[in-house]
Parts: sequence; structure tokens; C-alpha cells
Amino acid sequence: MPCNDAMIEDVVTARPNQTVSEVLELFSKYNIRSVPIVDENRSVVGLFSFSHLLYSLLPVPATLGDHMMRLKHMDISLDHLLGASPWVAKRLNIILPKTMEEVMLKNPVCVRVDSPIREGIRLMVKYDSPLPVVEDEKNRKLVGLISSQSVLGVLTEIASHLEKGKEVHE
Repeated sequence: MPCNDAMIEDVVTARPNQTVSEVLELFSKYNIRSVPIVDENRSVVGLFSFSHLLYSLLPVPATLGDHMMRLKHMDISLDHLLGASPWVAKRLNIILPKTMEEVMLKNPVCVRVDSPIREGIRLMVKYDSPLPVVEDEKNRKLVGLISSQSVLGVLTEIASHLEKGKEVHE
């Protein structure tokens, strides 16, 4: 089963020159937690998620290193944020006017429309992120997005077929 069977086709996107504030409005309006960042040709140049925003609100010692994956394995107490509204407000004032170009994850991992869904799931687990679906690796033109919700729909469909004794093909 290819990734295009599990992808969301009507994807909300942002441009590199949009601000964090503008993208957070998209998150709220469309009830989403991440957006692919695309150029004028709809080629994927980045990805920004709510996790990126939260990561930027952490104190500097907790964010040392290049990857957020490290944070999953750390026991970080966020007690410092309780009662720290002025500190959070100060950080937000710095972050909100920044552009996606400044804060996005550049050149995120993508899957092709014909990539097997098992590969998409493997990469989603590895990077703990939805994945842009592109025509091919060279032009990276966005055609969709696979997320935990869209994959869940496919897995539910597969489970239903299995319960009915139907064969499932890749």
C-alpha cells in the first residue's frame, strides 16, 4: 500500500517569509499542529510544528544540541514555567515575529507518493513527526501529508478487512 493511500491531500502550508505568529494562527484556525513550509513552486523547504515552538520556550541548557529527539530521553521539569509568565511572554515576544526561514526544520525527511506506507510509518516513528508526501526527491513538490491521524484511518481500514477475512495487499 503506497503512502498516497494514507495522505491528506488538502494540506495547510506556510511560506518561508511567514512569521511564527501567522503560522500559530493557522494552527488555531485549522486545528493542526504542524505545517510544511513550501517555496513558490510548492517544493518542501521546511517543516514547523507546535513542538518547535515549545522547544524554543525551554531554557537554553535543556536545548543544547541540534535535535529535539534528545529531549525525549531527558527528564525535564517544567516547574520553572509555573509562575513564570513574564519570562514566557518575553520569550514569545522574541519568537513570534521570527520568520519560518529562521525557525523551521530545514529540508525535512519526505516520502514519495509511491513509497510503501510501512516506510512512511517507520519514518514517522523515527522522527516523531508527520511527513510531507512529494512527487519525487529531486523537486520535492508537495502533494500531501501523512500524519498519525491519516495513518490511523488506513490501519483501521486494514483491520476491518482482516476481521472480514479479506486479503490485504501492499
